Amino acid sequence: MQKAEQLALADRLLDYIDRQTLQLGESVYRQPVSEYTSPAQALREQQLFRQRPLCVGMSGDLPAPGHYLTHDASGLPLLLTRHTDGRFRAFLNVCRHRGARVAEAAGEGRGFVCPYHAWRYGLDGRLVSRPEEQAFPDCSREEHSLTALAADERHGLLWVNPTPGAPLDFAPEFAALEAEFAHYALDSFTPFATRELRRQMNWKLALDTFLESYHFCVLHKDSICAIFHHNLATFDTYGEHFRLVSPRRSISSLREQPREQWNLLPHLVVIYVLFPNTVLVWQGAQVEIWQIFPDGDDPARSVLRLTLYAPNPPDSDKARAHWQRNLDLVLHVVENEDFPVGEGIQRSFSSGAQSHIVFGQNEAALAHFHAAITRATAA
Repeated sequence: MQKAEQLALADRLLDYIDRQTLQLGESVYRQPVSEYTSPAQALREQQLFRQRPLCVGMSGDLPAPGHYLTHDASGLPLLLTRHTDGRFRAFLNVCRHRGARVAEAAGEGRGFVCPYHAWRYGLDGRLVSRPEEQAFPDCSREEHSLTALAADERHGLLWVNPTPGAPLDFAPEFAALEAEFAHYALDSFTPFATRELRRQMNWKLALDTFLESYHFCVLHKDSICAIFHHNLATFDTYGEHFRLVSPRRSISSLREQPREQWNLLPHLVVIYVLFPNTVLVWQGAQVEIWQIFPDGDDPARSVLRLTLYAPNPPDSDKARAHWQRNLDLVLHVVENEDFPVGEGIQRSFSSGAQSHIVFGQNEAALAHFHAAITRATAA
C-alpha cells in the first residue's frame, strides 16, 4: 500500500476512533433469503466461476520452473504450471486420450505422464509422446495437447479464466487496486500451508463473515476482540472489487510519532475481496488467500481453500512453530466461531422466520457484495 494511501487511511481511522463511529452505507440493505437457498439461483451463480477471472493463488505457489499445482475447488480440474521459461500457465487437468487426470497434488518435474496409458505432456501442455503412436493416424499430437486456459501472473497473484477459449478480462477499475498490490511485493511470499474446508452453508455465507467487524466483540470476545477495534472500519470500492480495513487497538501508538514517520500496516487487518469469490487478507507479516466456492450444485454446501503465506520460507523449528500458531489461530476463529454460526443461519433459512436478512448501514461491504452478485447473476 502506497505511503500516501496509508496516511489517508490512518487519518480516517483515527477520526472514527475519536468520534466512536465508522464509515456508513447510504441505507439499510435487505437481501432475500432465497439468494442463499434457491437451486435456480445457485445455478446462475455457477456462471460467475466460469466467465470471470479467478484468483487461484500467489506466485510463491509455483516458486520455480518445473513446479506445478492442481486445483479442484472450483469444481473444474485445473492444472497450474511454471514452464521452463518462467511463465505461469494453466490447463484443464484432463488427458486428451480418455480423460484421466495427468497430475495430482503439487510437485515439480519436466512434465506429466497420464497414469492410464502413459501419454506424456510437457509443462507447456504439449503432447510429447504416446505409446503405440501408429495406432492414432488421424489424431495429431498438436490437436491433443492439454486444453489451455487464459492465465496471467500480475503483481504476485495468479489469475485464470477456467473456460477454454475465454479471455481474461479485467475491469478498468481493477487497475487502481493492482497499483496498491504492487507495493506489497506479494511475489516474494512463500506458502506455509494450505487447508481445504467443506461446510454446510451457502458459499456467500462463508464469505459474509469477512465483511464486517460488527461481530468482533460478540462472537470473537475470547479470541480477537482484544486485538481489534469493534465495529470500526473503512470501506472502498474498485468496481465490483473492494477493500475493508479494520484497525488494531495498537493504532493509537501512532499519535506518539511524527505523522511523516507513521507506518500504518502493522496496525491493520486489510481485507480485499476480488470478485466474485476470493478474499485476500493482509495482517501483520502474513497474507491469507481464501478461495470460496459452491460445493457442487447444492446451495447449502461450500468448499473453502485457505493458503497462509509467509514473507520468508520458515527455515527453523522456531519459525515453523510461529507460523503454525498463526495458522491455528486463523482456523480456530473461523472453524470454531464463524462457520458454526453460518451453518446455523443456513439451517434457519428453512424455518420461514424471515423472507429477507438485513444489512445495516454499518455493514456497507455486505450490501455492496450482494448487490454485485445480484446484478451479475441477473445479467
